[in-house]
Amino acid sequence: MATQRPPEPPTPPPGPGGGSPEEPLSEAAVIAMHSDPRFLALKKSLFSFVFPMSLAFMAWYLLYVLMSAFGRDVMGTVLFGSVNVALVFGILQFVSTFGIAILYTGYARRKLDGPATALRDELQNGTTGKEGNR
Repeated sequence: MATQRPPEPPTPPPGPGGGSPEEPLSEAAVIAMHSDPRFLALKKSLFSFVFPMSLAFMAWYLLYVLMSAFGRDVMGTVLFGSVNVALVFGILQFVSTFGIAILYTGYARRKLDGPATALRDELQNGTTGKEGNR
C-alpha cells in the first residue's frame, strides 16, 4: 500500500519587492527601520489614536463598574419592560468596543497602511530611507 503525501500548501505571491509579504526583514533592515524618521512618524501617529481611545474606553468601562458597585439604584432603574439602565450600559460596552474597532480600521487605512507598506517594501528590498533618497 503506497502512502500519499499531503499536498503542498500554495506559495504566497511575491510582494512588490520580490519577496513574500511574510518574509522577515534582515537584522540590518530592522535596525535601520528603528531610526528612520518615517517609522518614528508612524509610531507617533499610531500612539496618537491608540492612547486617547484607550483612556476614553477605560474611563467608560470604569464608570460602568463604579455605577454597578455604588450606583445600584440608578443602574436598577427600569427603562421599559424588564430592561434597566445596567443592561443598556452593558450592551453599550459591546457597541463602543465595535465602534472603536471600526474607527481604528478607518484610521489605519487613511494614516498608517500606505506609509507602513511603503516603508516595509523599501526595507525588504535592502534599501533604507537615507539610501533611497539619494
